Amino acid sequence: MNERERALKDIKKLEDAIKEFEKSGLAKKYPEPYNWAKNYLHDAEYYFEKGNYFTSFGCANYAYGIIDGIIIHEGKKKEECR
Repeated sequence: MNERERALKDIKKLEDAIKEFEKSGLAKKYPEPYNWAKNYLHDAEYYFEKGNYFTSFGCANYAYGIIDGIIIHEGKKKEECR
């Protein structure tokens, strides 16, 4: 997988996590991290459009960690061990 494909995959993963966050009601409970994640999603999309796939990937990955951590903490998803 090249950098472009990886960045695109992680942007999609973040979009899905944000949707899950909204659907579960956690966006209302945690508005500040929710807004951070949405801002990082916009950053990831911006850098992707500019061809800076490394930074795009970093933005998406960081925001995903914030959202996923809260989802796991709230018991809405099992922690995945790697």
